[in-house]
Amino acid sequence: MTNVNSNWDRLASVIRWANMSVNYFGRHIGLARSETLYQIKAGHNGISQNLARRIVEKFPEISLGWLLSGEGEMFAGGKGGKIPFYDCDVCGQLLRQLSQAEARCRLNIPLLEECDLAARSYDVAMSGEIMAGSIVFLKHTVTDAIIPGGIYVVVCENYVLLRKVYPIKSEVGGAELTLESADGNHNVIKLSVNEVRDLYRVVGNLKLG
Repeated sequence: MTNVNSNWDRLASVIRWANMSVNYFGRHIGLARSETLYQIKAGHNGISQNLARRIVEKFPEISLGWLLSGEGEMFAGGKGGKIPFYDCDVCGQLLRQLSQAEARCRLNIPLLEECDLAARSYDVAMSGEIMAGSIVFLKHTVTDAIIPGGIYVVVCENYVLLRKVYPIKSEVGGAELTLESADGNHNVIKLSVNEVRDLYRVVGNLKLG
């Protein structure tokens, strides 16, 4: 019974981290029905190789080995590490010219999920959740892996925005994204996924002072 419960504990940890309901999570990873997940919750089944691979395909941050066995860390590659920090506005030119930018230093945040870089955020639209001037920690991702309502830095040809992002189906076909502020005082933005040049998920933030 202990092993079965630990299977659900791990699965539930991923679902909570993804900020999804069980049913939405099941659809997101491509299950026709979420009964597979409820069977694990009830203790009838464990986490199969097929299910684990579906999850990791959608959430590459999650360790396949941990998901299957419980050994090691939840996040692939462990948590923390040396994170390059760029002391400039993440919504400026940084992410358009990242290959040419020079990190001011490297940060070691042991309890933080693995990420690719850190920078300042001065975008007041998200000040309800991320105070202007905070350091945001970013993980590069793709539009297919967006967690609805998650906070992302969206890089387009002519602008970069820090917003809550929701994927939607366009009425004329294709996929679109809805970008919303935290305070509700800024315009809701809708754009085609084809307009997104790069995408970073905010995995954490650090308020200074």
